[in-house]
Amino acid sequence: MSKAPVFKPFTLALVQLGQIGAEKTANLQHARDMILKAARGHKKPDLIVLPECFNSPYGHVHFPVYAEKIGFTPGRPYDVAKSDSVSVKMLSSAAKETGTWLIGGSIPERDPGTNNVYNTCTVYNPNGDLVATHRKVHLFDIDIPGKIKFKESETLTGGTTQTFFDTGQYD
Repeated sequence: MSKAPVFKPFTLALVQLGQIGAEKTANLQHARDMILKAARGHKKPDLIVLPECFNSPYGHVHFPVYAEKIGFTPGRPYDVAKSDSVSVKMLSSAAKETGTWLIGGSIPERDPGTNNVYNTCTVYNPNGDLVATHRKVHLFDIDIPGKIKFKESETLTGGTTQTFFDTGQYD
């Protein structure tokens, strides 16, 4: 019988953002400011987490407009400096500057090979390296006749894989 793994305690900072508007540059600056503020908190966090779709207004009509090419392949080194994604560059820089793990909420991602748009989460180590991405699998679709209709699936494609990453090598 194998033993359960031993997990190291960690401090987590969850960032909730208001003031998300139509200007992506302002949204990214606001997110960066809040990451830096979280890192200077009462106790420096080991992990900072941003919310879903932090770089754009939340809505299926906005996702294709704000979508960025990330081009990450699991298991292969990723050169952030050559990335087409301004969001990836900002998040990488913030993770490195704060020396924390950073889960970059999610951003709309366009796959250049298929032109599909995904709701994609990115993960950075304390060195600013992009170490994992996760495409949201279960899209939010709701249609209550006469009340509300919102379907992420009108513009987003669901991901198909589970994602994990190991922080152990950065203790």
